[in-house]
Amino acid sequence: MNPRPITAKPRRFYILDAKDTPVEVFDQGAWSRWMSENELVFRRTVLDESGVTITTRFRGISDAKTGDAWLFVTRIAGAEAPDIQSYAARTLDEALDQHERMLQAILRKLTGG
Repeated sequence: MNPRPITAKPRRFYILDAKDTPVEVFDQGAWSRWMSENELVFRRTVLDESGVTITTRFRGISDAKTGDAWLFVTRIAGAEAPDIQSYAARTLDEALDQHERMLQAILRKLTGG
């Protein structure tokens, strides 16, 4: 018996309304224009002494494999981060909470606390 191929879910596209709530759009061209014309970074924290940067931004596209709407991402990069680490979130509030938790964890590591 041959295994059935696993097919990826179709990607869904989202923009943000005036209250930063994701809204699905069905025109990829309109989505692309909106993404290029709007600020996508909600928070960026640069820790100069350690070389770490934490960035939280809007992705606006669902996961290619699962179709899940993980629309925001927080990334940690820099000298104290061994590799670029990414954490996905469904909402802006969740993403900003992740950003703050990551910042506090890095600060504790840097200060030995």
